[in-house]
Amino acid sequence: MSDVDLVVDLMKQWTILADHTKKGGPIRPKTKFSGPADRNYQLKGKVPRKFLQWEEQNFGINIGWTDDAEPKTATRVQRWFFMRNGENETPITYGEKLAIGNGKPPSWLCYGERTWGVNLNWRDDPSFEWKVLGGEPGEQVKLGDWVALYNMKDGECLIYFARDVGAYLGWPTSKTWGQQFKDKLGDLAGDALDKALEAGVQKLMSGGG
Repeated sequence: MSDVDLVVDLMKQWTILADHTKKGGPIRPKTKFSGPADRNYQLKGKVPRKFLQWEEQNFGINIGWTDDAEPKTATRVQRWFFMRNGENETPITYGEKLAIGNGKPPSWLCYGERTWGVNLNWRDDPSFEWKVLGGEPGEQVKLGDWVALYNMKDGECLIYFARDVGAYLGWPTSKTWGQQFKDKLGDLAGDALDKALEAGVQKLMSGGG
């Protein structure tokens, strides 16, 4: 596997699931949490294999990982939803601009610089700054696909990242990310890692991975 392919694989660490729909089904948008309940989804990570949820933190944004991945936990945290800019309710596709919401107001997840923790904030109104990457642009995203969550404002993909304070989330340029995944990245570091990250995002954008 090439360095770029390794990086792409590490960035594709999310799967969108729902306990009411089988894997392989479409993912449909809505404009608010009170919309159709069958358009609420789970965000499950590859590292760790748990669910992302609203979670109160002492430092940083109130977000975190569940303690387990049991079915009852999945049902409890099935509160994520996707919105596109417009009234089109067709299934969401790779590469389109989306807002990502959760049921607890302020609901909308967005990029925002912080002193502590991952650079994310919650806001009251939708911000169309996210893209689901990992498939051909315009192709439907399917439940159970392994995908990357790309933030347009930061220009990076949201990933698992162990840190001293705040939720275990970050970006590929977050300090020590390369060291945390040294078992997979090998000796890839410095400028070589930066170039592989840039090439990896471009490959994801074009439908590679």
